[in-house]
Amino acid sequence: MAQAQTLMATIEMRDNTIDAAQIPALAHDEAGVMAREELNRFLALVETLSGDDWQQPTDCTAWNVGDILAHQAGAYAGYASWSEFKRQVTAKAAPGQMMVDGMNERQLADRAGRTPDQLISELRAVGPKGIRTRQRLPWPLRKLPIPWGPPLGTTPVDYLTDLIYTRDTWMHRADICRAAGRPFIQTAEHDGRVVALVVRDLARKLADRLRGRTVVFDLTGAAGGRYRIGQMAEPTAILRMDVVEFNRLASGRIAAEAARAQGLVTVSGDRTFADQVLAATSVPY
Repeated sequence: MAQAQTLMATIEMRDNTIDAAQIPALAHDEAGVMAREELNRFLALVETLSGDDWQQPTDCTAWNVGDILAHQAGAYAGYASWSEFKRQVTAKAAPGQMMVDGMNERQLADRAGRTPDQLISELRAVGPKGIRTRQRLPWPLRKLPIPWGPPLGTTPVDYLTDLIYTRDTWMHRADICRAAGRPFIQTAEHDGRVVALVVRDLARKLADRLRGRTVVFDLTGAAGGRYRIGQMAEPTAILRMDVVEFNRLASGRIAAEAARAQGLVTVSGDRTFADQVLAATSVPY
């Protein structure tokens, strides 16, 4: 009874819970606006960096800050021309690696001798071109299901071109801010929409695993929100996290056990169920 009262008290304090199942999908035109805004924010961030900032280790344990910049320049260059796209997607991954790993390694190898200033200049040039190419893909091609391999599986082309590429840039912006000690600029309109789409993906993943139960993610910060996954009005558990830490968890940058051990998540309600949800909180980035 005490546990239920605690849960209901929390609910009464916050009545602006969003049903994750009702989060609208990303429209194609909206994707272009979001991609351009995120590219601009990423460029504004990297232009503040200098000296030792580029060598700082990141949550992407194989990469430092400079490597992330090279990866982003390469990723946008991959859509700036058909020949470069073909070069990247045909890069062979090492045994045991995923296709995307081979692409990433080629992006970094191609740029191994470039300075940060050169990489920023490249990204300024190829970034808008890459976004325009993705926006101009014809509808039949955008909706074509492609077996990308893990972690994407078989998904339409536009899940990658409209959503994942921008989500990737957004998360790498957070990586750089964390590594270089820069503030992560967030707004509800842009970053909040990026996060809502992460929650939407998570809700679709968890739909068959909840077994009639409901979880609420109470994400704090300018880009956060309170999201319900499941159809029961009364949640089985409420998980409260900083919105950036939630995305570190969902992207695999921190394990659920570590998030709990470091006090990054506060749980109300059924802790066993909460642990199960945390362990399953993973979507493509």
